Amino acid sequence: MLDYAQANLRRLEEKDLSTILEWRNHNDIRKYMVNTSIISYENHLQWFIRNQNRNDRHFFVFEYQEQLEGYVSFQQIENSKAHEWGFYIKPQAIKGMGSLLGQSSLELAFKQLNIDKIFGQVLSFNQKSIKFHHKLGFSQEGLLRKHFNDERGEFDIFQFGLLQSEWLEK
Repeated sequence: MLDYAQANLRRLEEKDLSTILEWRNHNDIRKYMVNTSIISYENHLQWFIRNQNRNDRHFFVFEYQEQLEGYVSFQQIENSKAHEWGFYIKPQAIKGMGSLLGQSSLELAFKQLNIDKIFGQVLSFNQKSIKFHHKLGFSQEGLLRKHFNDERGEFDIFQFGLLQSEWLEK
């Protein structure tokens, strides 16, 4: 059983970029992304530089026992108090690491960042992420039918939301 006390989220730093990019470009992660393109280090670095000082975006690495295990971001939706989140754990992470990342991330978002609502979107073929959102207490707020189409096919997009008040009651 994983120990919650040994989990930590800290701000993404330049020293983390190559590891996070390696995970993001890994087939087991990339196949669930809307953008399945391989990202170059140069493009990744430019993204980091463009976004590192923005107040409406928060980027973190997830550590367990002081080892990098995952990534999570919160980006404020324009004209809203809600933030869309994105996340992944490293390929071949041990069982339970994703749940620990989710719990730790929501705790940080709602208690430290004081975010009012977390919003997530999931491609319909990613059943693991759909179950993950339900397990964390998210409500399905929408279903965009046949909303996404690429070389993999045509898919629905599930939309999930979790309010700060719902999380704090739990």
